[in-house]
Amino acid sequence: MHPRIAREKRIVDKMITIYCQKNNHRKKGKLCPDCKDLKAYAHKKLLHCPFAKDKPVCAKCKIHCYNTQRREQIKKVMRFAGPKMIYRHPIDTIIYFYHKLIHINYTPQ
Repeated sequence: MHPRIAREKRIVDKMITIYCQKNNHRKKGKLCPDCKDLKAYAHKKLLHCPFAKDKPVCAKCKIHCYNTQRREQIKKVMRFAGPKMIYRHPIDTIIYFYHKLIHINYTPQ
């Protein structure tokens, strides 16, 4: 697995965990079934990303590989957890924004 994909997986895991925890979905330290399914779906899509080493952040990607329902779910998670990431995981957040900035005019081949 490419390090970029591993980093994206780590970040999405953290965001889903924050979302699930803060919305009282978690039971006994585990993700609720819906969040667990979303996490598995996100991992599957990241592992099959056609760009791998040249992968932009998903928000800047020209291909939207999530189906409509899952895309709305992950947007909801990211809108909720994104602002909290700077306090809970500042290094990951800075790295994310750095990669988002370097891909402003990037067009995947």
